Amino acid sequence: MSEIAMQTESSRLCQFPVLATTIVLTFLGLLLSSGLQVLDPIVRHDDFPALLADPAGYYVKTLYEGRWINYFWHLRGVITPSWLNYLVYQFCWSAFAACLAVVALGDKGGPWHRIGLALLVALGPSATLMSYWYNTLIPGMVLVALYAWLSTWLSERATRWLLVVFVPLTLLAYTTYPLFLLALCLARAETRRSFRDLAGVMALFIGSFALGMLLIFTFNYFEHGVFGVPMAPWREGNPAHDLASALENFTRIWGFLKASAEVQGFGSVPLSLVHVLLLVVSILVVGRRDPWRAAYICCGILAGLGLILVQTVKTGIFLPVRVNSFAWAGYVVLLTLMILQLGEKGGLYKRMGTNLLRFFVLAYMAGSVQQALGFTTWQQQTRAMAAEVGSGDTPVYVTGTFKSLPGAKEAGIQAARGLRLRLTYLNGRTVFTCEERPEKCADLPDVMLADIPSGQVEVHHLADKVVVRLSSQIADADG
Repeated sequence: MSEIAMQTESSRLCQFPVLATTIVLTFLGLLLSSGLQVLDPIVRHDDFPALLADPAGYYVKTLYEGRWINYFWHLRGVITPSWLNYLVYQFCWSAFAACLAVVALGDKGGPWHRIGLALLVALGPSATLMSYWYNTLIPGMVLVALYAWLSTWLSERATRWLLVVFVPLTLLAYTTYPLFLLALCLARAETRRSFRDLAGVMALFIGSFALGMLLIFTFNYFEHGVFGVPMAPWREGNPAHDLASALENFTRIWGFLKASAEVQGFGSVPLSLVHVLLLVVSILVVGRRDPWRAAYICCGILAGLGLILVQTVKTGIFLPVRVNSFAWAGYVVLLTLMILQLGEKGGLYKRMGTNLLRFFVLAYMAGSVQQALGFTTWQQQTRAMAAEVGSGDTPVYVTGTFKSLPGAKEAGIQAARGLRLRLTYLNGRTVFTCEERPEKCADLPDVMLADIPSGQVEVHHLADKVVVRLSSQIADADG
C-alpha cells in the first residue's frame, strides 16, 4: 500500500468515532424532539398500507407516482410495529444529516458545529412533515443513508459515480430524494472546485435522474401498459397546453413559497424571512473567501427549486412543502460555514455565531416537540377506544363520524379510513365505518344508530359484533 493510501485509510479510521458520535447524538436529539411519538408514532393517510404490509392499497402509486421501491417494500409480508419503523426511519435520516455535516465541514470546526449542523438539518420543519410518512419511505431513506455513509469513506470520484446507481433507485422511492445525494456531492469540503468540475457533477446527476425516469417509464409500460407517469385524478392538476395556461400555473409558485414560509418558521413567517436574510448573508460571506464553495451549494439548491418550478408550471399541481427539505439542508451548510468563518475573528463574532447556531437548534427542537404534541389527543382517544373494543374475531362497526373526536382535526386526519385502519392496527380486527360503508351498517339495531353528543364514545359488545358509537356532529375547532 502506498504512503498516500495509508494516510487516507488512517484518516478515515480516525473519522469513524467522529461520524458515529455525530450520528448517535443527532438521533438522540431527534428522538427527544419527537416526544411521545417514539412510543406510538402517528400514522395517517396513505401511510397505512405500508404499516399493514398491504400492497393492494399502494399499487396505484406505481402508475401515478412511479414509486416502485416503496411498492416492493409493501410486498414484504411481515407487519413490523410502527414504533420500530419510526426508529429505523429517524435513524437513517439522522445518519444522512450527520454524514452531510462531516462531509461538508471536513476538519473545520469542533464537535458542536458538526452536531449543530446535523441537528438543524434533521429538525427542518419540511423534513419533519416528511417523517410522518415513515412507514412508506423507509426503503428510500435507507438508500439515502447508505449513500451518505459511503460518501464519508469512498473517494470523491467513486462517490460521484455511485450517483448512477443511487439516483435512479432513490427516485423510485421519492422524487426529491436524489437531491439529498446531490447535496452530499456538492457540499464536500475537499473538492477541487471549478466550472468544469461543477458542470461535470451536474451533468452526471441529470443523466442519472433521466435514467431513473426511464426506469420508471419502463416499469409502468410493462406493468400498466403506459410509458410514462400519468397525472393522478385526485391531484386536480391543470396541465399546461399553451403559454396562457403555463403562466397561470406559474402563479401557483407563490402559493408554494408562501406555504413554505409558514412551515419553515413553524407558523412564523418573520422567522422564515430571517432565514432568507441569513441565506443571502451566508452566500456573500462564504462566497467572498471561496466563491466556488458557495456556488456549488447554491447550484444544488437552485437545481431542486428548478425541478419544483418546472413540475408546477407543467402540471399545475400544488406541491407539498415537504419536498423542499434539500434546500433547507443546503442553507444550513452555508449558515454553518459562515459561522465558522466569522468565528475565526474570535471574540464577539465567535460567541454570536456559536450562540446563533445553538439558538436555532433549541428553537427547532422546541418547535418539533410542540408539533408532536398535536397528535397526542388523537393517539390517546384511539388507544382508549381500542382497549375498550378489545381483542376477538367478531367485526367492529363504527357509527357517526370520526370528525366528532376532538383530536381528529388537530392530528390532521382526513378520512374515516384513518380511524378504521388505526383500530385495525391496534386490535387486528376487521373494522367497518358507516361513513365509508353505510350498507354494512344497515342491519345494526336502531338504538345503535341513534346520535350521541359530540366528543363522546360508546362501545357496545353485542353477540356477533362490537359497535363503536360516535356522534354525527363535528367537534368544535377548539375541542
